[in-house]
Amino acid sequence: MSSIWSIPVCILLAAALFIFLINRGRQNIGAAWFAAIFAGIAVWGWTVSLYFRPDIQIKPLSDSVPGFLEESGVFLSSGNGYFVLDGISYSYMLAISALLVVLLLTAPSYMEPQTAPRIWFFYLLIETIGYLSVSTNNMSFVIYGWVIFDAIDLLTQYLQVRPGQIRRGFVMAVGVRFIGTLMAAASLALSNSELGSVSGAFISLKGGAYLLTACAFRMGIMPISQPYGQMDSSRVGLGTMLRLVSILTVMPVMSRIPLGGLRPDMRFLLGLAAVSSGLAGAVGWLLSENSFAGISYAAMGICGMAFVCALSGQQIPLAAWGISTVLTCAPLSLFRIHNSFMNVLGFLVILCFSGLPYTPNAYGWFGLISTPNFFRNLANTLIPLFLIAGAFIHILRTEGRRFSDLEPWMRSVYPLGFVTAIGTHLLVGFTQFPGRFSLGVIPASVSAFAGGILLSAAALRMPERVRTQNAAAWGRAAMSVFWGGMQKLMDMEWLLIAGRWISRAVSRISLTMSAVLEENGGLVWEFLLLALLIAAAFSGDVL
Repeated sequence: MSSIWSIPVCILLAAALFIFLINRGRQNIGAAWFAAIFAGIAVWGWTVSLYFRPDIQIKPLSDSVPGFLEESGVFLSSGNGYFVLDGISYSYMLAISALLVVLLLTAPSYMEPQTAPRIWFFYLLIETIGYLSVSTNNMSFVIYGWVIFDAIDLLTQYLQVRPGQIRRGFVMAVGVRFIGTLMAAASLALSNSELGSVSGAFISLKGGAYLLTACAFRMGIMPISQPYGQMDSSRVGLGTMLRLVSILTVMPVMSRIPLGGLRPDMRFLLGLAAVSSGLAGAVGWLLSENSFAGISYAAMGICGMAFVCALSGQQIPLAAWGISTVLTCAPLSLFRIHNSFMNVLGFLVILCFSGLPYTPNAYGWFGLISTPNFFRNLANTLIPLFLIAGAFIHILRTEGRRFSDLEPWMRSVYPLGFVTAIGTHLLVGFTQFPGRFSLGVIPASVSAFAGGILLSAAALRMPERVRTQNAAAWGRAAMSVFWGGMQKLMDMEWLLIAGRWISRAVSRISLTMSAVLEENGGLVWEFLLLALLIAAAFSGDVL
């Protein structure tokens, strides 16, 4: 493995080992936090420095999704896995390294000292797997990363609660992700049978259709239960890390999938699922009781927009919304400390996400408003509108701690987490998007941003009692049919009911067939007696 990846991986694993050892002996919370934050800042700084190294040329993102990886950037081999430093991987490497810094800088304000070192240990392990997964161009390595990540997810959930108390929603979510992993493995096997395992292709045209569906399952585009909304407030960072890294490892895969083998009917169905899930996630975020409880819905809304861009084969918009799953959702999920300065930082996070002219996500609108289809464009505009409105509502709510309640050193580091997210978002836009920044699609972006402000203002002007107790009922009444239907889909109860019905039907059919064939007077005995009769007749014996 090249030093480009071995140095940050060694830093992360060394810090994880250090935290594990001191947690086994005499626990030192301060030393554990300093080791973790040093590792996070070092990896983030190392990743930033790669762009300015004269011996490395990182090509910016292009407008097309390649079927085969081009000879661009650094293309290095490590055993059976290949790592590449191009515009795709570099954008997500910046995002995932910033995520660790954001979580660690804000962690002291909400974490319990007794459990913090153990959670930071898992932070570093998850970061290591994610950092390598987003920078590989070999599908086998991605699948290994997904399996390891799900194993870490199951382990952390097992350590947090008793085995009998693991929520069914969590098991459902992991099961759906595992189905996506199996589909990805099947698409890789199909590609290897068509092209050969040493062809150098990321995936074949025929395998790309299966892999795209697998990505939908891994991200949550296909409706799933949201398993982290009820975590204890001291573990919000762990839930954020688990959910967002799982999503982020899928985004580079979608950027490298060839779409030539995708049938028009399949493209339409996947697009419909993406828009529906995006709208459901945006509405769920808007109606959630607090920012952390709804962050999985916000991530699902952004994933819906990214998937629409992937289906249209637009790489830059896909990356723009893809990095937002981390650089927007992570700060918003941790926005629990309020004052005027923090509100300004929250506003800047929303501004970077909005896609207004000359903001980082302005390119993202080219993937959403790319056809003259009015209803599709309207739906794709409503998703960010609801996301922006929900973000303003959660930021301006007074729940949570006040900034003045923090210890002095916490007041120094807490805002730096949000500054890191904003700065990294701007850095990706400046270094990886052609022409630095863009005007985007002005009518759509301005409409979504203005509509989000108006909707949030209307919701915040409601009386406190109505806002806290009846907001969800009011929202569901306004969107009862859509929201209720999507909730049932996301809970996946219909799949369990259908599975139980099919299982009972198969059991009854098998019992009936067994009775018809095997019981006294059944067909098996009748055929046996008939065979004996025929045999006796041909042998000349008299019965």
